[in-house]
Amino acid sequence: MVRALGPALALGAVLWAAAVGPVSAQEARLFTPPDGCQTYLTVQHRSCRVEHHFTCSDTGTDRWRIAYEERGPVYMSRIDDEAQWISSRSLPDGGDTRTLLPAKDPASMTELLEQGYDSFDFEQRRADGTVERVVGEDRIIGEAIAIDGEPLFQTEFNVTFYTRSGEIIGTYGGREYVSATHRRFFAGQGKSIFGGVENDFNRTPREFIYPGEPGFAAVEPIYDCGVMMSQWVPLR
Repeated sequence: MVRALGPALALGAVLWAAAVGPVSAQEARLFTPPDGCQTYLTVQHRSCRVEHHFTCSDTGTDRWRIAYEERGPVYMSRIDDEAQWISSRSLPDGGDTRTLLPAKDPASMTELLEQGYDSFDFEQRRADGTVERVVGEDRIIGEAIAIDGEPLFQTEFNVTFYTRSGEIIGTYGGREYVSATHRRFFAGQGKSIFGGVENDFNRTPREFIYPGEPGFAAVEPIYDCGVMMSQWVPLR
């Protein structure tokens, strides 16, 4: 869990460089994490996105994720073992958003899996220094299903972003998937509304790829590519 800005941003800079720095044509087809980090899962999603999940020895049980679209790497995030948001980085511009800890109501994967419901309430600081409050909830809505053989629970979620003075900045909601094995969320379908602009999204996972399987660490997304422009939505 991040307690100070320095270590998180230092590793973030290394990961950013690894993702967008000069590489050979062969290397460019695969995501290679920095020294001390290990990729354990690749997920191909709808809406032309592929994500790589990895851990790093100097950040303990925290989990990292980097997302690629056709244009290259676009987003990187860090969560803890309870799937609490820790930090995220927009790529390739490098704008960081960091959760201010401790949270008023920390997200709890344990509570969600045991009780079927969890709420969260925390503040985060964006790259421009703006601090906003994030309040939301997750609810498991049915029995476990399988996508590409991966057992997942379906969830409903709602998130509202506020200014510190209490004005609504935007909302984000819909359905996601949660993995008890990986203790994290995978994107699904929903809608975001920011600045009065509504964006529908569908980033449902299609393939779960493990080390040694074809397509593992590949940076080329393969589903829905060339048919739509990607929309920004906050992701866990």
